[in-house]
Amino acid sequence: MNILPLFPTAIGKVYKFITEKERLELMASIEKISHTSHGAIKGDGVSTHGLEVDFLNQNIKNRLQDSLNEYAETCGFACGGLVNYWSNIQNADSRLGEHCHPNSTIVGALYINVSEDCELYFHNPNPYIFFTSRTNYNHYNYDWYSIPVENSQLVLFPAWLRHGKNDMINNMNNRIVISFNFGGQKQI
Repeated sequence: MNILPLFPTAIGKVYKFITEKERLELMASIEKISHTSHGAIKGDGVSTHGLEVDFLNQNIKNRLQDSLNEYAETCGFACGGLVNYWSNIQNADSRLGEHCHPNSTIVGALYINVSEDCELYFHNPNPYIFFTSRTNYNHYNYDWYSIPVENSQLVLFPAWLRHGKNDMINNMNNRIVISFNFGGQKQI
C-alpha cells in the first residue's frame, strides 16, 4: 500500500551551531544577567523572557538569520527576522510546561548547558489523536515525541507546535537554553 504522509512537521537541527568557546562565553554572560520567574517554568527556574537584554553578538545573530532563512525556505514559510530572544535557567526538580509561541512564525532553541540525557518534547498538533485506537505507536499517531539535544545545538520549528513536558522533571542544575522568536515584526 502507498502511504501519503500528510501534514508533516519539519524540525530543523543544526549541530555545533556555536563553537565551544562561544558556548562558554554565552554561559558566563547569561549567568551574570538578572533573571526573573516565568510562567512556563515550574519549580526552580528563571528567565529573561520579557526583559530587554542583549547578550548575543552580531555574528551569532547573522548565523541565526542564515539558519532561519534555510529552514523557512525548506518549509515554505514566510521568513521575517529575529523578533526577540531570552535565556532560561532551570535547576533540578524544575519542569518546562507545555506551550507554544503565538505571534511568531518560527521558534528556535539554542542549547548552552544541558546534560547528556536532555530532550526536547513536541506534542501532536492533531486534537483528535486521542480518539484513535492504536495497536502500536509510530510517527503517524504519537501523542508526543522527544528528540535528544546537546550543547551548542540549534533547533528550529513552527511557533504553533506545542513543546515542553509538564511531567518530565529536569535533573540537573544550571540547565541553560536560549529561546528565539522569528517572525515579521521588529527585527533585532
